[in-house]
Amino acid sequence: MLLDQEMHRQEKILLSVLPKHIAFEVKKDMQETHEERLFHKIYIRKYEDISILFADICGFTTLASEYNPQDLVLMLNELFARFDKVASIHHCMRIKILGDCYYCVCGVPEYQKNHAINTVEMGRDMIEAIRLVREMTLVNVNMRVGIHSGKAHCGVLGLKKWQFDVWSNDVTLANQMESGGLPGRVHITDATKRYLNGAYVLEPGNGASRSKFLEKERIITWLVVDKNEDYEDSVENNVNSPITIPWKSTKGISKQERLTGMSTRNRGVTTRNGMSEEELLIENVDSHLRQGIQAIHQENWKSMYCKKWSLKYKQVKVENKFIKMKYKDIPFQVSLYVFIVALSVGIKFGINNLITFSFIPQSFVVLTAFLVFVLTKALSEHSRLVCLVVGVLFNLLSIQIVILMVMYHINFACDSKNCFTNSCGDLFEIFEICTLATCVILSADFLIKLSMSIIYSISFLALMTYTIFGIESYETLIPVYSNYSMLILLTLLLVVFSSRRSELISRYDFIWKLQALDEQLQIKNKHEQNRNVLENILPSHVAKHFVEDDTSFSKLYHEARDNACIMFATLTDFDKFYIECDGNNEGVECLRLLNEIISDFDEILDRDEYKKIEKIKTISTTYMVASGLAGEENGDNSHVEAIARFSQELLLKLTSINIHSFNNFNLRIGINLGPVVAGVIGIDKPHYDIWGNSVNVASRMDSSGVPGKIQVTDEVKAVLEPLGYEFECRGQINVKGKGMMTTHFLKNNNS
Repeated sequence: MLLDQEMHRQEKILLSVLPKHIAFEVKKDMQETHEERLFHKIYIRKYEDISILFADICGFTTLASEYNPQDLVLMLNELFARFDKVASIHHCMRIKILGDCYYCVCGVPEYQKNHAINTVEMGRDMIEAIRLVREMTLVNVNMRVGIHSGKAHCGVLGLKKWQFDVWSNDVTLANQMESGGLPGRVHITDATKRYLNGAYVLEPGNGASRSKFLEKERIITWLVVDKNEDYEDSVENNVNSPITIPWKSTKGISKQERLTGMSTRNRGVTTRNGMSEEELLIENVDSHLRQGIQAIHQENWKSMYCKKWSLKYKQVKVENKFIKMKYKDIPFQVSLYVFIVALSVGIKFGINNLITFSFIPQSFVVLTAFLVFVLTKALSEHSRLVCLVVGVLFNLLSIQIVILMVMYHINFACDSKNCFTNSCGDLFEIFEICTLATCVILSADFLIKLSMSIIYSISFLALMTYTIFGIESYETLIPVYSNYSMLILLTLLLVVFSSRRSELISRYDFIWKLQALDEQLQIKNKHEQNRNVLENILPSHVAKHFVEDDTSFSKLYHEARDNACIMFATLTDFDKFYIECDGNNEGVECLRLLNEIISDFDEILDRDEYKKIEKIKTISTTYMVASGLAGEENGDNSHVEAIARFSQELLLKLTSINIHSFNNFNLRIGINLGPVVAGVIGIDKPHYDIWGNSVNVASRMDSSGVPGKIQVTDEVKAVLEPLGYEFECRGQINVKGKGMMTTHFLKNNNS
């Protein structure tokens, strides 16, 4: 049940990040063994009639500079938790968080007929939420929101750190709508306007004046002014209208609740009736066992698993497992049997009695021979089992015969009625002790114990019968003979009933144990599948934190790293390669090639030499990794060298890919070194990321770089140059948001 609880926690995280159909498909493929594929499997689906929203925080750099690492993660978590809450209300699905950029879609994975209206409402609420942040922090921050409606391919690419993403020309356009928008306004395309059906008052957006892309593509844009009250009234008055208004569907949820994410409060673990987690678990286990016991119908179980009379399992394989388990306990149980009989006889007749002295040596010899049989290594397992059965039979028979013979010589030398009665009483007590003591040998087969009890009974009756006819006036002894015969029969029935019931329970328990082990194995397999998939979403040390207990979901996870190395690598000219047409399944074949490239990069990361590198994410055609995040470096810069070597490997790998795919792609790589804040934001949909000026600079090293080159900062050069790496000084360049910086190109000829 503990495994089951942890599995559900893992699955909760998994399904919060990946749609159910993709998560289950990925787990299924990880479980099954496939023949070697020519290409890696791609997990994408096409969705029509969706709306895509991109939102970016204006002034985030200024806001981040006002906070220490812990407070920055807290602020981001609160802000994006509000966005996630609003997205849930408006049936939008968050796709990714890219630093200070948040984007989502409506109409995925389930179709939403009001997808355009939903995303506009989403954008309006996001702008309102950031206004609250602005008022609380007194920092001039705002939101630019861009929306476009169309189609997209949705899914995951690569082999590591899966993040659900969307790709299409319409997604690219939605992104440009954000960058070409205005702070504090919702910027929509003409395509989105057509889906709104007059639900909002709009004004010309003039996006082409702020974006070369929008100008080149001649995109007509609009800015949302407010809700159209006339439209709202017309919909309400039209009883047959199939259209519902999102801002009406949230009735009962105040605006303050939507924007502040009140549902994220008090998320600690609660237990019913004030019980602790351990007490609750014990109660659940007891309840589970009670239900299982009640569900067992003994007759059905017996007919399903066991033979009618012998009680042996119908399946030979199961019977062999049961016997193998049972015979290990026979030496102890037989020893216990001998001890009980010896002790009982000694107490009854005195320690110096001839019975005891005759019984103990004989038992010791027989038991020793029996144990020798068990421990004989030369015998096969099957032969040892046969020896065990023979040993038990021999032990029981010899004990019985010796006792009966001794009692005959002592007590049956007389021929009086009283003497016969007393002798029968003493002999019956010995019989009863030996017979009932056989129940201690739980591992002995029911049929064996039945045989022993019958032999005891027949021997006693035969001896008593033989003796009674040797006494004169034996007719007067018939009542005594009948009484003891009846007692023998009752004892026999008691032992038979007890032994059969004991064997039946033992066999039921064994079947139940097998079923429990099978269930546990299944849970473990599912647990491992979930853990493997989960560690492809979050770093392993972070995933462990989030599945330890339920309270992890209510705790913020963050860590400051002073010496992290960050690399961005962008596949250039892929936008020119990506074409949506019937000949390539509307772009799917282009994405298939992108999946191959990313998967090949991921496979390089599997090597031991790159185990210190953590893949963060892929952003469209940009591949992002970092090292020095686990906190184990302690001044060691080997993780920086690992990033440098990995960057060179990527260039070599892409050259090989180009040869085999007849393409001419290139990589533009940027590397920086410095402090970062790593953490998980989003309680309901945990997202691991890194933030800080060092990350921004690494990104600029990529965006301002040269295809086929690895551009690095002075800090990276200072670490790698003493290690034998060669650099070419590029000189000072103008880096967006950073001004003039001196950068260097890492030469590619190092091995």
